[in-house]
Amino acid sequence: MKRIISISILLSLLLTFVQISDAQNSTVQLTLQEGHDMMIDGTSNIRDWDAEVKTINANFVMNEFDMSDLSSLSVDHFETLELTIPVEDIESGSGKLTSNMHKYLKEKDHPNITFNLLTVDSISVDGNNATINATGVVNAAGVDHQTTMTVDALFENGSVTFSGTQPLMMTDFNIDPPTALFGTIRARDEIDIIYSLTFSM
Repeated sequence: MKRIISISILLSLLLTFVQISDAQNSTVQLTLQEGHDMMIDGTSNIRDWDAEVKTINANFVMNEFDMSDLSSLSVDHFETLELTIPVEDIESGSGKLTSNMHKYLKEKDHPNITFNLLTVDSISVDGNNATINATGVVNAAGVDHQTTMTVDALFENGSVTFSGTQPLMMTDFNIDPPTALFGTIRARDEIDIIYSLTFSM
């Protein structure tokens, strides 16, 4: 009789553990909303230039939590963040500049730029706002580059908006800064990725 009771208790404990574990591991898929903004800003010794990222495909998964109370938000809530940007959908106001960008990004061999989140390293919360320090990998022109970033996040109405400015170098991706007119026009190595992306459940 004691053996039967012991087995029953053990099974009950195991079932409770599984239910708790499942609850803790419950994930939610968030969808990138239309109207996202992402610009590539650069400069040369002559003038500034920019280009707009028209299309972004995203896969964003978080462990479920109460978005109305960020006090519970931790680094463990972030599961997956993957972005895919078709090179052909990066456009500037100049057809020549757009064509050159596609060429330098090796569009034919590497048609997409990708970003994969590796780790969320720290989170600082202030009301509905959070400052997130993270590490990820950008792949452009077929070259991986690991980078750290500081991202502003606004949580409201079941959605989260990530915004910020991410500095990168062309040479991070083995891209030589372009020159023109026998080297009299020289693009700077540094570029900024300026973005505002809203995800909703």
